[in-house]
Amino acid sequence: MNTPPRVTLQEIFFEQGEALKMRLITGKHGLHRYIDHPRLQKPSLAFAGFLEHLSDYRLQIIGQTELHYLNTQSPKRQKKVVDAVFDLRLAGVVLTRSVTPPAMILEAAKRTDTPLFVSELSSSHFMTDMMLYLSRKLAPSTWQHGVFVDIHGVGVLLTGKSGVGKSEIALELVSRGHRLIADDVVEFVRAAADVLVGHSPESLRYHMELRGLGVINIRDLYGAAAITDTKRLSLVIELVSWQDIAHDEPMVSQQASINIHDVTIPYIRIPIRPGRSLAVIIEVATRNQLLKQRGMDSHQEFVRALNARCSDDS
Repeated sequence: MNTPPRVTLQEIFFEQGEALKMRLITGKHGLHRYIDHPRLQKPSLAFAGFLEHLSDYRLQIIGQTELHYLNTQSPKRQKKVVDAVFDLRLAGVVLTRSVTPPAMILEAAKRTDTPLFVSELSSSHFMTDMMLYLSRKLAPSTWQHGVFVDIHGVGVLLTGKSGVGKSEIALELVSRGHRLIADDVVEFVRAAADVLVGHSPESLRYHMELRGLGVINIRDLYGAAAITDTKRLSLVIELVSWQDIAHDEPMVSQQASINIHDVTIPYIRIPIRPGRSLAVIIEVATRNQLLKQRGMDSHQEFVRALNARCSDDS
């Protein structure tokens, strides 16, 4: 299930108001409006009368350049273009460099309940920091069922049917010195075109549910070294019952991958049956993935060597 990313002006002001030296001048009743795009806009062309590409779901930044341009227009023209811009019901407007809002902008913001802020920062400084914040806040996200663990510094998602033993295997991995990130539900954020970063929902953080024991707190039981808050997803391992594996299916598909939120992730299926040390096998699979990331593929090297020997024998 994908979560449509958006952030309200109330959230922005609460989380970044102090850091970005923002003051709310007017528009308190419009703080429920939201931003859905990390890029900011400067309404330069809009003040010239071209409104076509002005987005009401982006934060608008008014700096000295825009104000100087407005001052070159007649008072009647200024009011006309400012009213036209604010009539779009903008999500929010920020004036930089502690500029006192001109009367016509203040009146238009009040009339339309548009949140109007003033920041002490320069336009370039404010826009850089705000875009960094919005890029993180509005990064596309998706939820996945499974257990997310940090093994040898690699983010590994354990998936499989309910009851297959994902949490029990993750607990064994934690007892072997690895770290839990999330149990049961994992939120993955696409931080870049090919990067998924996973973390636990706040309500479930550091907790694990085990049949027969209930919910346990991994941090309390094993210490802070047994948990971590976030990690890049680098490998997906599906745990399947031995009976569900076809007899003619290879135990490991060397080139298998899975697509999660438009990101391709290496994927392995590992069959479960009594007597197998799954924690050790998962550790080996993770180490093998690390070698592949460094350009060393044991399977391909073996196949090449075998083909070379067959060629020599013939």
